[in-house]
Amino acid sequence: MAPDRVARSPGRRASLSGRAFGLFVFLGSFGCQNDTETTWTQYNASDNVVSIEVGAVEVTEAVTVTLTSNTGEVELGTGTVDPGGGPIGTEHTIIVVVAEDYASDIDRASVRLDAGERGEDEYDLDADATGEGYWVLGLFSVGDEGEARSDTLTFRLWTSDEADDTDTGSSGGISL
Repeated sequence: MAPDRVARSPGRRASLSGRAFGLFVFLGSFGCQNDTETTWTQYNASDNVVSIEVGAVEVTEAVTVTLTSNTGEVELGTGTVDPGGGPIGTEHTIIVVVAEDYASDIDRASVRLDAGERGEDEYDLDADATGEGYWVLGLFSVGDEGEARSDTLTFRLWTSDEADDTDTGSSGGISL
């Protein structure tokens, strides 16, 4: 019978509630803060660009660019837009495939769209759930009836600059 009285005691509940509240405040002050901010560094060359024809009469073949390292010396993969042109309202599939040797280095893929007078925007591609190195995005071309233009898409591969928790505090140099 005593355990029932303890559970029903208003004084006892207040004490437990106060302790629980204090525990949540204590845990919250340590576990819920995220002071790290991800900074991104572009991994590939800035001239990995294709142009697509928006407002073309016919749907055109896919356009592809070889994605290269920031120096342009190493081939990292490909960036493709399919189709490479078409009438207003055409859905264009944007695909990035990164070579297996570099796939684990890439944390994000995006495409910078320059539509001339219509402006610029950047879109993140969705990573494929089956593995590293494949990203995709679908975009519809937009324009007024009769409008024709050439849009430029710049493919950008990114690596994150988050602090590594395994850092030993070394000041640099070579360890043997």
